[in-house]
Amino acid sequence: MAHRCAVLGTVAALAALTAGCTSGSTQLPDGGSELARSADVMRSVHSTHFAITVDGDLPEVPVRAAEGDLTSDGAAKGTAKITEFGQLVQLDFVLVGGSAYLKGPTGGYQKMSAATVSSLYDPATILNPDKGVAKVLGTVEDPRTQAHDDGVYRVSGTVSKATVSSLIPGIASDVTATFLVSSDGDPYLRQARFEIPNGHGEASVTVELSEINTPVTVTAPV
Repeated sequence: MAHRCAVLGTVAALAALTAGCTSGSTQLPDGGSELARSADVMRSVHSTHFAITVDGDLPEVPVRAAEGDLTSDGAAKGTAKITEFGQLVQLDFVLVGGSAYLKGPTGGYQKMSAATVSSLYDPATILNPDKGVAKVLGTVEDPRTQAHDDGVYRVSGTVSKATVSSLIPGIASDVTATFLVSSDGDPYLRQARFEIPNGHGEASVTVELSEINTPVTVTAPV
C-alpha cells in the first residue's frame, strides 16, 4: 500500500508539473512590449512588399487598393486603384529620386511631382520611421495580445487620428486596430488592420507586409 501511494504521489506531482509547463507555454506576451519590439525592428527595415486593401465605404480615402515594392529611402513601384471623379481608376506608379511617374489605363508614364502623388497616397510612408508603421506601433493605446496563431501574435488597440492619418490619408477619427506580429525570429509587422466608423457601419483598411528586406530595385521608366 505504501508503494502504491508513493507511485500515485509521483504521478500526481508529474501531472502538476506538466500542467504548470503547459500553462506557462501558452501565456501570451504583453501587448505593449510586443508592439514596442516590433516598432524597433521596423525602423531598421530597408525594403518590403506591401499590399493595401480598403473595404467598405470610405469616400475620404482616395486609394482603394495598392500593391508593390518599396524601400526605406522613399522609392516605390507598383499598382494602385484610386477613386477619381466617382470612378475607380487603376494606375501603375514609380516613385524614385523625388519624382513620380504614373501610367493610366492608356498611354505611357507621365512624370509629375512627388507631392502630387502624395496628395492621393504615398506608399513610401509605410517605412518612414516618423509617419509609417513604426510610428503607429509605438503609439498604440491600450494594447492587448489576443492570440498566438500560425507564427504571429495578434495584438489589438486604439490608434489616434493624428497617427493613423499619416499612414492612411483621409482617416478622420481614432480607430481600432489589430496587428499581426511575427512570433518567430525578428518581430516584424505582418499585417495592420484598421476598423473605421463611417456612419454606415464599419469599413476597414488593411496593410500587409511580406518579403521584408528582400532587395528591391526601383528605376525611372524609360
